[in-house]
Amino acid sequence: MKMHGLWILLFSTLLLGCEDQDLAYDKMSDNKILNGKVLEKRSKGMTLTLTGESRDRYSERIRVSVRDENMIKLIEEGQELSVWYDFVRESDPPQTRALKVEIID
Repeated sequence: MKMHGLWILLFSTLLLGCEDQDLAYDKMSDNKILNGKVLEKRSKGMTLTLTGESRDRYSERIRVSVRDENMIKLIEEGQELSVWYDFVRESDPPQTRALKVEIID
């Protein structure tokens, strides 16, 4: 009986710890938007040269990963973008993950 309760506790902990990717869109905020120009495009992300207030908050460049390749299909080098993100990892250059991408050009 104790083992059964342990499995239930473990399973429920795993379920609570797993976050649905679609819920990430609910966490988007207008305060978490980066604006920049695409410097380099890769299959799973891009490097942006930041512009405006985004440049004031972070360094000149940032690497942005995408969780699915469909997000990056229409993006081309040189385009201006707005990127909603989760959080910025401090590295050189800084890195983040795109929750939503909007082409400005």
